[in-house]
Amino acid sequence: MEALEEGLKALGLAYDDGILAKLNTYMDEIALFNPSLKLVSYKDRDELSVRHILDCAAGVPVIRAELGGRGKAADFGSGAGLPGIVLAILMPDVEFVLVERMSRRIGFLRNVVLRCSLGNVELWDDDIRKVSGNFPLVTFRAFRPITEVIRPVSSLLDEDGCICAYKAKKSYIDVEIREIEGFSCKIVDLSVPFLDEERRMLVMHKQGGFQ
Repeated sequence: MEALEEGLKALGLAYDDGILAKLNTYMDEIALFNPSLKLVSYKDRDELSVRHILDCAAGVPVIRAELGGRGKAADFGSGAGLPGIVLAILMPDVEFVLVERMSRRIGFLRNVVLRCSLGNVELWDDDIRKVSGNFPLVTFRAFRPITEVIRPVSSLLDEDGCICAYKAKKSYIDVEIREIEGFSCKIVDLSVPFLDEERRMLVMHKQGGFQ
């Protein structure tokens, strides 16, 4: 059993042969286009599985709990589709909007959506400061610091929506949230199988009519 399947089992996530096939197809597409598009950094297939796919998958329980049955979420600055593509494969009952401003990466994502038959993914080719809409949940990974994006992101949240940001060291998170007002913040530890590094999710809810 390869690292991907072992990792999904360790995370307690439901999957079947179809989900495994889609995740593997996604990794195939990354391997094919990474030399030209510089999508992500990794040395081999196992590292791609652990450092990127399982890293995103580790946030599924938190995101599902925060959605509370609501069926839509957005991934801002999606890049190579992390975490949006992984979440869409593992959560086929949720509609995901992936926002990415770089046209070459949008082209890559369109190809992935087609190759993986992801009917629950919509792609928006734009900067987050120019998009409009309301989402119950917004997520992002390896994106700009929270302080730089909090205002445009908050304007796209439902009144009771939340931000689920993939983060690493708690000391870095503590520094970031010191400068944030109008949000309640909760830091959730994530355990990524086979990865001996700190991983956390920062969960933020608007308070007091933050605009």
